Order: sequence, then C-alpha cells, then structure tokens
Amino acid sequence: MTQETVSPRGGSQSVRAARRDEAAVLGEVLAEAFAEDPVFAWLIPPQVRGRDNRLRTLFTSMSRGYLRQGKPCYVTGDASAAALWATPGPWAMPFSQIVLEAVPNGLAFRGRLLHALRTQLQIERLHAGQSRPHWYLGYLGTRRDRQGQGLGTQMLREVLAGLDADGVPAYLESSNERNLSLYERNGFRVIGELKALGHGPTIWRMWREPEPCT
Repeated sequence: MTQETVSPRGGSQSVRAARRDEAAVLGEVLAEAFAEDPVFAWLIPPQVRGRDNRLRTLFTSMSRGYLRQGKPCYVTGDASAAALWATPGPWAMPFSQIVLEAVPNGLAFRGRLLHALRTQLQIERLHAGQSRPHWYLGYLGTRRDRQGQGLGTQMLREVLAGLDADGVPAYLESSNERNLSLYERNGFRVIGELKALGHGPTIWRMWREPEPCT
C-alpha cells in the first residue's frame, strides 16, 4: 500500500493525501503546531537559539520517513493542518529509517538526543502492548493561527470514517492535555498515562473502538 492510493472513505474534500515530494510542507505545519507541545518544549526548550529551524528539521525528516515508507499522510488544501498515520502492521520505525534520521535528530535535539531516544523507546514499549491490529496516529497538528477552527476534527474524520466502515480501531499518544477533548469528541478514550522518563511531561495513551456506521 502506498500513500498515493490510501484514501479512506468519507471526510472533507479539502483534506488530501500528501504527495511524496511534500515532506517539507508537512514538516513546516507540524513544526509550528508542536512548537508549544510540552514534550517538545522539554526536549528543545523555547529559549534555545534556532529552535524553529530545529523543529522544522526534525518534522521534515520524520515526514519524509513516513512518505518513504508509504504510510498515509494527509494535509489540508491550504496546508494549515497535517497528519501522519501508520496502517495496521509494523508501525515501529525500521532500523534503516532510524539510521536515515540519525543526523536530523542529532541536529534537532543536540544534547537532549539521548533523552529523546529514551522517551521514544518508553512510548514504543507501551504501544507494543496493543496486540489488536489498528491504525496509529503518529502526529496531528494545526498551524497556530488556524487552531480552534475544527481542522483537527476534519483531519481525524478523513481517516476515522473509513475505519468505522471497516471495523478497525485506532490508537494515539497525546502529550498536550488541551487536545484530549478533541480526541474524546471523536471517539478516543484514555487508556493510560506516563511521565516521560519518569520525571518529564505527562503523555496520555488513547484508544478508539470503531463506531457503528449509520
């Protein structure tokens, strides 16, 4: 399955599958969206020089990896919101992709790289406990000047409508408490929470059962 062919049923026509050459577009949107996220503020503090560029480097590299692996990535027509998903099956980053992202991760996190890698492993260990096949929402973000306008729900529904029709659950982690209500309105529920490395920001784990189609 490639990202060009993944297009779940339902959703707004203003949300489309991202093209293979749009990693920079996705990275720009997500870098701005996650600039105030507690985990990324912990790993790359706001006062750090060149922080915006470091976040763009990180999210562009991450988006390129998703696109390269054929994972479903979506963007609104005006590039105000973006989402990176993984379909059922091997959702964890393959070793080859870890190698490719080593330099961008190092440039982004610098002296906090070990913290970032350990946090990722901590999250992945808990995710691995979800044995049922599911879609995994890696990242969903909206540019700051467009937040609160329903774009998050629009992005979710582009995929969730298809998952409901197919009877497939979904899973995500949220590191921003303000976003929990968005996900709960769209059928997710909190199934657990953790502190990053035991002392960092809280991360909520959320699961969604498919809803009956009406």
